[in-house]
Amino acid sequence: MTDYTFETLNDKEFEVLTVDLLSKEFNTHIERFKSGRDGGIDGRFFEGSVENGVVIIQCKHWLKSGIKALVAGCQKHEAKKVIKLNPSRYIFVTSLALSAQNKKDISDAFSPYIKNESDIIGNEDINTLLAKHPDVERQHYKLWLAGTNVLQSILSNDVLGRSSFQLEEIKEFLPKYVRTDNHKKAFEKLEELGSIIINGEPGIGKTTLAEQMCFEYAAQGYQLIVVHESIVEAEKLYNPELQQIFYFDDFLGSNCLLAIDAKQDSHIVSFMKRVSKDSSKRFILTTRSNILNQGKRLSEKFEQGNLDRNEYEIRIQSLTEFDRAQILYNHIYFSDLSEDFIQQIYIDKRYRSIISHKNFNPRLIEFITDAIKVEKEASPEGYWDYIQKSLDNPKDIWRGMIQTQISDLDRHIVIAIVLNGSPVGEEQIDALLINLKESGLDLTSEYPTIGNIMRGLVGSVLNRNINQNGHVTYSLFNPSIDDFVISEYFTRADYIAKLISCLRATNALNNVDRLIKSNSTLLEFDTLLIRLFQTELDSELTPDLYSIKLVELTEELKCDFSRMIKKLMDSYPNSLFEHLGKPSVKILSIAIEQGFFSSNNPYIKHVIDEALKVATFEDFKNILKLIQLSDFRNELYFLYKEYSIEYVCSVINDWAKSENILNDIYTI
Repeated sequence: MTDYTFETLNDKEFEVLTVDLLSKEFNTHIERFKSGRDGGIDGRFFEGSVENGVVIIQCKHWLKSGIKALVAGCQKHEAKKVIKLNPSRYIFVTSLALSAQNKKDISDAFSPYIKNESDIIGNEDINTLLAKHPDVERQHYKLWLAGTNVLQSILSNDVLGRSSFQLEEIKEFLPKYVRTDNHKKAFEKLEELGSIIINGEPGIGKTTLAEQMCFEYAAQGYQLIVVHESIVEAEKLYNPELQQIFYFDDFLGSNCLLAIDAKQDSHIVSFMKRVSKDSSKRFILTTRSNILNQGKRLSEKFEQGNLDRNEYEIRIQSLTEFDRAQILYNHIYFSDLSEDFIQQIYIDKRYRSIISHKNFNPRLIEFITDAIKVEKEASPEGYWDYIQKSLDNPKDIWRGMIQTQISDLDRHIVIAIVLNGSPVGEEQIDALLINLKESGLDLTSEYPTIGNIMRGLVGSVLNRNINQNGHVTYSLFNPSIDDFVISEYFTRADYIAKLISCLRATNALNNVDRLIKSNSTLLEFDTLLIRLFQTELDSELTPDLYSIKLVELTEELKCDFSRMIKKLMDSYPNSLFEHLGKPSVKILSIAIEQGFFSSNNPYIKHVIDEALKVATFEDFKNILKLIQLSDFRNELYFLYKEYSIEYVCSVINDWAKSENILNDIYTI
């Protein structure tokens, strides 16, 4: 028998559970009444005549208060209500564990209406009834999902490290979760197709819905595989012998171009097809609606894969007022807010304006009921004003945190991650800290360890992620941080240029270019680029891939980048390819054209040979240009032809495999 504490249920849910159980036990219909002041009645039925046989049920879910407060409340307040009701029989139910003395004290308080101490039902009695009526237990999913037996079954089901940690986090949120119609519809679509893409606006509850669905499947015996960076992780752990559910949150990231460049689109479509043919597998993905739409415009694979049929979009309009009320109520009930704060929401039924607010979304509700954040920002008297400002300007909820509650160094790190547009590796943070000190942006005299710095940021503004190989990355705790930083800091060209120069990530250049093109109120990218280029020329840092990206971007602006080319060639006279890989092919071509490198240097033959071995379609054009500039062009053309034909053949072969084009003819 499972020993439930009922801590995942709020008081209303506990009442419903009690009425359902007693209806089964007594084999009778028990009336329930609408929420509000119950006058001491949570359930009612009749034994014998309506006039003389009324039975009243009262529920007290006082887990936070404890047994002493419960007994005192019965004696001082509840007994008066019972006398007024004058029932023929009174049944008292509590989620607290009761001793024999506790039952006697409660019975005395309600004498003579409690006919027998067996009508005082405590924790142990409810658990006994649940074992007797398992169908009721199953109906109350928040109860059985958090049950000891279910959790032991989940965590012993060969769960991998990161997935196990994720399950624990999902379980912690379970009490606040409201199973809306979205859950039912998404579940049905997943069962029908095997894969589902849950999309919607930031904060609408995509990740929460996906996580709770994963938890439910895990409770049914599925092994949970959390995909962090690439669908390759899922492909490696695919086991035909097991029931598995794969979960890829924010699968396109904030910049779908990066995902598509990495062939993520092709792999995902292929994996979804594979899952659809295996009844023992499920696949859940999440993304923002605008990112998914952009991805579909840019990727033929998404269009060919008919992703539309797998989509399930959550819209704020799909949350009814009752759904919103439940979400708000659960967040308040399970928060650590003091009563002084909570009462501010109930004054003049202020909660109604929260429920109907145009900016209502679950993430915002979580923020305005987070006791730690709230009590730093507002007093009980100022709490309602804080709520209204947060609802009216959602992105500004991070203003106090980022501008006043963290150090300048912490702020640089957070903004750098926003600039990057994707998670930043721990090794990048290490390099960033050194460069911030060298650039003068970090003026502190101390040299704190990365562990000490990131410990203060993780859980408040950043997430710490670990992939299957143990690689650590940091991402934003909440997408609305991104919105605030962009609106607040992306007009400051000098500061943004310095920070990008310290981060030295090509991702950041692509991401900032995209953001500026989509928002005309931000700074001019060309202006920023010229500042970045000048900063790089003046820098004493050894040039790297970031430097090459700047050359590519400034080439379009007709800038004089000869000094940068010379700097690159001086740093790597005969080792450019070994240090910087394929992007160095184009740099070598420019270096020959500008006279910084000889066209008869044997190193060119070596670079072309190595570049052809790892070339993709986009690389062949740059390689051909370098061949044409080389004195070894005649002997290199044949090599180029051999590799380019081989590459085209492999592309056709991969396409035929992924699309199952030739399966009916022969096995590839």
